[in-house]
Amino acid sequence: MNKTPFSEQLSTLRQDAQLTNQELADDARVPASLIAGLQSGKRRIGEYQARKIGVALGLCGGDLERFIYDAINNCSEKVLEESKGYPAELLNLLARQLRLAGVLPNNVTGWNVQKNAADLVLSNGGKAHLETVLTLT
Repeated sequence: MNKTPFSEQLSTLRQDAQLTNQELADDARVPASLIAGLQSGKRRIGEYQARKIGVALGLCGGDLERFIYDAINNCSEKVLEESKGYPAELLNLLARQLRLAGVLPNNVTGWNVQKNAADLVLSNGGKAHLETVLTLT
């Protein structure tokens, strides 16, 4: 695991590639504001966008996979930090509901999350739809 913060790692790689934020964004087909936000440490990304940015930086093989891992790890750390005050039972509710429905991690091959809902694509060709509802009383 790279001990350099992801924001610094991205800035260094972009500069080494002699790209401006806008050029990297154009090459990766992501908003320039995302690149700036990642470099300032204020934005997070998942695997899909990390891969696009890594490829645009000219990374491949193990270097690309480490870049993606560092990006995802950066995102996970933020989520864990923001969630640490909630009881574990509450945080595990989603995983438990999916498991009880027979949707295991290795069955999920794709997803689309929007606000309070997620559509999942399953490895058997099936689909699942998940919605959350929070009612304060």
